[in-house]
Amino acid sequence: MKVTGSGSVASQSPRRAASASGGFSVSSGPGQAKATAPTAATTGIASVAALLALQEEDGPAERRRRALKRGGGLLDRLEAVKVAMLSDGDGSAALQSLARMAAEQRQGDPDPGLQDVLDHIETRAAVELAKARVRRVA
Repeated sequence: MKVTGSGSVASQSPRRAASASGGFSVSSGPGQAKATAPTAATTGIASVAALLALQEEDGPAERRRRALKRGGGLLDRLEAVKVAMLSDGDGSAALQSLARMAAEQRQGDPDPGLQDVLDHIETRAAVELAKARVRRVA
């Protein structure tokens, strides 16, 4: 279509005549495309389980993030034990939380400095738990 001027619209060449029903129609002719064959199953894609396993694989950055989170959590629980003891409470809830977190298995981290800090934090947590056991027995 060509727009000429402000009000007239002229058609340069008719495209197709619309069908009487107003729907989509395809004319058949010598250049008509052949029906497509069904697609074959994709064989080069790994299974969903393999993809999930790759996503779960931990890299050094993920292990470091988890180690830092664990160390921060232990420090928070040690602080809660300290606050409970200073406020003349028994701190049993804080000690139980500390014991649960200290019992979790720590994953290895390639950074020896971080390992050393986590070792010190875990030692302090073990000391506080041992002191609490002694207080309960006495």
